Amino acid sequence: MNLARSFLGYRLGSLNIPSANRSYALSRFPQKLTGAGRIRDRAQPQAPPTSNHWAGSSSSHGESNIWKTAQRPAMSDPHLGLTRLLLDNNTLVIERQIEMLNIFVGFEQANKYAIHNEAGDSLGFIVEEQQGLFSVLRRQAFATHRPFRAVIMDVHGTPLLWLRRPFAWINSRMYVQRLQDYASYTPEGEPVLDTFAEVQQVWHPWRRRYDLFMREKTNRVLSLASESQPEPPLTTFTQVGQVDSGLLAWRFAINDETGREIGSIDRAFRGFGREIFTDTGRYSIMFDPHLEDQALSHTTASSPGTGSLNLDRRALLLALAVNIDFDYFSRHSHSGPGGFLHTGGWD
Repeated sequence: MNLARSFLGYRLGSLNIPSANRSYALSRFPQKLTGAGRIRDRAQPQAPPTSNHWAGSSSSHGESNIWKTAQRPAMSDPHLGLTRLLLDNNTLVIERQIEMLNIFVGFEQANKYAIHNEAGDSLGFIVEEQQGLFSVLRRQAFATHRPFRAVIMDVHGTPLLWLRRPFAWINSRMYVQRLQDYASYTPEGEPVLDTFAEVQQVWHPWRRRYDLFMREKTNRVLSLASESQPEPPLTTFTQVGQVDSGLLAWRFAINDETGREIGSIDRAFRGFGREIFTDTGRYSIMFDPHLEDQALSHTTASSPGTGSLNLDRRALLLALAVNIDFDYFSRHSHSGPGGFLHTGGWD
């Protein structure tokens, strides 16, 4: 393990991190005003940490088979797998798998999702970790407040992305991790993870809102997959998008700083039987919808991966879909089994 830490070049350090979550403003895009009486500190490059003081304050603890599997050397090229998954497809279909205990006794199990393209070809999987009896009890007791971790894999079982959602009383957060420089392992073959994006839910009495953040290029938040994962400093991320959907919405448009739609997540209605008695869900993620409009109007040629969303930002939207499913359409969300009460959206 000492050799692994030396490979990182430095240990996670002693940073004075405020205990409170990020404060919310009317807008946190770098080039937009935050509103009267508010200020925004621009993120600054930070000195490399020198100790592991705050790595223990992780929001995720313990081990599981899926997490241990994700700590092994890759079976295929992770960067190529991410490219095929996210850049070769402008639309992804995410489907949560049926769990029998969810149906018969209302007992929520670990989430599992299959990823397909529009043609129905299998592209990968999203699997939430399971940690034994205590984790099962915590899942039932804390419902959508509980922490969880998940791994996004390609069809070969190679981990591509790591998702981490800390415990939260009100506004959920999800961090997105990938390999450092898409291909970094310790000499022992353990993945070196880079926390590069974050999803934050924004509280509102009835609207469904999220803020999306990307890590500043000058900052790195590195950790080993086997370590307790750190909470990044508040100045590490810059807002790149937001979601502001209406009451009981099933469609979530992601807009950039100018208000242009850069992506969307739509939950499909699967029929009354599925919505009432099962905890399944099917979501369509569309990247760069303006490319479809251009293709329909024949104004310019479009092809997958040529839009404004790069690989990391598309990965952020994929994580957002998982967070939306967990917040609003799981059996333990406010609205009931499978999100059945979400029958429409009003602005």
